[in-house]
Amino acid sequence: MERSIGFLERVSGHTYDTIYDLLFTTERVITLNVQHPTEVSYKFGITELFLGGKLARQLERFDRKKSAEERLRAYKEKTFDELLAGHRFNFEIPYSMVTTVEVTRGWFHTHLKFHINSPSIIGRTMHFTLTKDQVPDAQNLLNLALPLKIKEK
Repeated sequence: MERSIGFLERVSGHTYDTIYDLLFTTERVITLNVQHPTEVSYKFGITELFLGGKLARQLERFDRKKSAEERLRAYKEKTFDELLAGHRFNFEIPYSMVTTVEVTRGWFHTHLKFHINSPSIIGRTMHFTLTKDQVPDAQNLLNLALPLKIKEK
């Protein structure tokens, strides 16, 4: 039976403004959409003009904390398939399709890369951008979920 191993919260997807939670299970990684650029409403008013939106971003950070707790509670209440079907941008990466996985560090970003091979997807790489704080958690989750597929440098 499939069970949860852990999750990484608020990682960037293909672009910096696409945000996912990565739920690691015993059989797959389920990417759960938190924010997508097509769903964000941009507000530009007098306050943002003079203050540069800094105050708005601080308030937004407070709201994210609250919503992160709510999302974690929702993840525990639903089945994995319900979570996957919960949003049109959610998707899964089955471990059987992963050839290698690696954490690469660049000058400005750290990436979690899943190299995928399957009959329908050959040679595709799914990558997510991590913060410095997320790197140890990501490496720990990879050691639990995919220890034989970790690409060493």
